[in-house]
Amino acid sequence: MSTTEKDLREHFNQKYSSFRKTLNGSQSPKIDELREHAINALNQNGFPLTRDEEYKYTPITRALLKSFKFTEEHPDEITMVPPFGEHLISGLNGYILVFWNGKLVFNSGDTPKNLSISPLQDLSKEQQERLSQYLGKLVNYQLDAYAALNTALLNQGSVITLKEGTNLDQPVVIYHLTDASQGPVYTQTRHLILAEKNAKATVIEIYKNLSEDHQGFQNVASEIYLEDAAQLDLFKIQTDTAGALLVDNTNIEQKDNSQVRCHTITTTGDIIRNNLNISVKGQNCESHMNGLYLVNGTSLIDNHTLVDHRMPNSYSNELYKGIVDDTATGVFNGKIYVQPDAQKTNAFQSNKNILLSDKATMNTKPQLEIWANDVKCSHGATTGQLDAEQVFYLRSRGLDEKQATGLLLYAFATEFLEQVSLPVLNEYLERIIADRLYQLKS
Repeated sequence: MSTTEKDLREHFNQKYSSFRKTLNGSQSPKIDELREHAINALNQNGFPLTRDEEYKYTPITRALLKSFKFTEEHPDEITMVPPFGEHLISGLNGYILVFWNGKLVFNSGDTPKNLSISPLQDLSKEQQERLSQYLGKLVNYQLDAYAALNTALLNQGSVITLKEGTNLDQPVVIYHLTDASQGPVYTQTRHLILAEKNAKATVIEIYKNLSEDHQGFQNVASEIYLEDAAQLDLFKIQTDTAGALLVDNTNIEQKDNSQVRCHTITTTGDIIRNNLNISVKGQNCESHMNGLYLVNGTSLIDNHTLVDHRMPNSYSNELYKGIVDDTATGVFNGKIYVQPDAQKTNAFQSNKNILLSDKATMNTKPQLEIWANDVKCSHGATTGQLDAEQVFYLRSRGLDEKQATGLLLYAFATEFLEQVSLPVLNEYLERIIADRLYQLKS
């Protein structure tokens, strides 16, 4: 008998009931209420199927139904810290957090006084009460089932606070490592980042699936608040996620004069869904979004973005580029809202794609919704194959067809690296891109 969407909901309702019993009244009433609202929203809306417009091309619910045996027995309990050093990026120093199957197993600590990193599960009831004004306010658990699931099971994760005037000398590096070699793993990790006035930092999230032949399901949600003149560089690196099902919900709120730069790179994964939502609630803000996806095989990579301009005199720029091979699928859905009060807004969006196979698929949908009359906005999308004239030109200069194709693809992809100022990370990503492109054009 096949598993249904209702069975999936019932399974996670049982997980929710079991989880609530482990809390033993140690949680803030407001956080408990938030969890209850979230599980009710999940039960009311259900998990999205292909008839849901937002998940029309991304059958992650169907993949969950097909791939997992829904039992209570799965290896999500960490009894000892596993060896994880080989999975870290060599030379990438910083304030490091390592989550193994959703559980925090390493916190490098020793942070400067203007940086606070606290495990979410270790917060006292009083600390939770103070943070309840932030948790659940940006993540749209009322409409997105996976955001609701993460919020209902909210426990593991981190709270990162950048005090006023902070200028971090090293990045905060968060590793999400999943090992499903012993059975199915479902992780629900939550991050809250508070950047106070004039704070400046880099946060790098790295996702890895350590058992490519077994699927793990990572469901990660982040809420990020940028106060006046705060600046944040945020990286999402999904380059070792073969075999993974991943949903990443990132939600950002910007106040006056703040700046955010979000960089997402994906090269592997069964199904990966990235939701990036930015609410511009201040004037003179800047929001930059850069994405690169290089996929082959049967992978499906879906990037959904939304920038909501609510105040005047702000700027957003978005560029997502993809190379899709074999029978892989790419999805891009980008929305820009310009509210009536957001006059003098400049907002630009572009999605560019290259298909290397007749069976590769790209679904792209850039959108603008503008309710103000004094703005400069544009959006566009292109999808096609490599320019035959460019290939011919390079071959006329002595390159063979494989070299010419590789050079053009490399030039197309490495525009992403222009936004990566950290040398160690730049070199690492350049190597990853070169290796992936070699596989794509082989």
